[in-house]
Amino acid sequence: MAQSAQDIGRLFSPLQIGYIADCIEPINANTNVDWALEMISDRPDFEEIPVERNGTVLGVIPKDTLNRLAHSAWTRFWQKDLDAYIIRAQDVIDATTYINKVIDIALKEQHSEATWYIVQHRRSYLGIISLRRMLEYTSSMRTQDLRRASEIQNWLLDKSMVRDRRFDICLFNAMAHEIGGDFYRIYQADKDRYLVGCFDVAGKNISGAMTTMALGACFASFELFEYVGRAENMTNRINALIKEVNPPGIFVAAVLFYVDFAIKQIRVHNCGYSPVLTFVPQEGNKISYKVSNPNLPPLGIEDEYDLSDSLIIPITKGLRVCAYSDGLTDMKNIYGERYGEDQTTKLIKTLHVTPSGMIKHKLDEEIKGWIGTASLADDVTLVDMRFS
Repeated sequence: MAQSAQDIGRLFSPLQIGYIADCIEPINANTNVDWALEMISDRPDFEEIPVERNGTVLGVIPKDTLNRLAHSAWTRFWQKDLDAYIIRAQDVIDATTYINKVIDIALKEQHSEATWYIVQHRRSYLGIISLRRMLEYTSSMRTQDLRRASEIQNWLLDKSMVRDRRFDICLFNAMAHEIGGDFYRIYQADKDRYLVGCFDVAGKNISGAMTTMALGACFASFELFEYVGRAENMTNRINALIKEVNPPGIFVAAVLFYVDFAIKQIRVHNCGYSPVLTFVPQEGNKISYKVSNPNLPPLGIEDEYDLSDSLIIPITKGLRVCAYSDGLTDMKNIYGERYGEDQTTKLIKTLHVTPSGMIKHKLDEEIKGWIGTASLADDVTLVDMRFS
């Protein structure tokens, strides 16, 4: 009975040809057509059957062809063997060959998806495999890998939670793809001090996600070793990590909020991130509004940063501080129109009267309403801090 190599002892890794080869015994070129159809009757997923002559597998014959022969008395009378209907194999490949290597060669040589290969193991026939099957399998593996990577990345993002009556934090993230280069994290140094960081890696998909994983590990080390250093030291340590794990040219835009309730102030290190918006209540139910542009280059560019001239925001009752990644301003609708800074500022102001628990819902609505059937080109991240 025909079977897959996966069913005969898993001799190969999931990345090798032998793992997905169809292990079906070849028929002789002068085999009876009815018997050939009977061989694959229990495997409707098999569309081809290998054909051999004198101990050498020549190629495959489609099941549709066998059915036509079986229902044509004239053809069955005159056609004494199957040679005329064989699709010749493109090549003979070893079962231990890596799937991607075969695909790369086939695509460079512009083979069609109908291309077939004979698979050998230890110089003996093992089975057959089509280029189409290899492409479908690698696509499926990639989808599974990305789904798992997405789960890991979302797990890291979900760890950013804080319960402190003195302030409320909303952290929002919308990935453009399964995985991305935006990241946020809250680190509590002690009962009065927090670091709230948002990061936007200059890289998408896998490359960006790898850097965010390193950032997640960096914050995990802060927590595990109970790091309580000064704000300046933490920013430079994160910068050193980014330079260490990335090749030259990779940088990370970031905004780091060092919240200190003991001295009632927030120290802001805006390293090439979008502007920080500050809302401060005034008399007569009025609110003053301020935009603070980045005051430092992105992380990963300089060896060390001079952070003596940081933005200082006094903590007062009713204070609101907000920052967002440029994925929000850069998102485009189906007409290619950019959302832009003006609409972003208007949205942030509108959210001022939105309860923290509803911010994520409002942002989801706004993003979907703007892009419509278009695709989100970049990740969107937002942090909204409100002080009691």
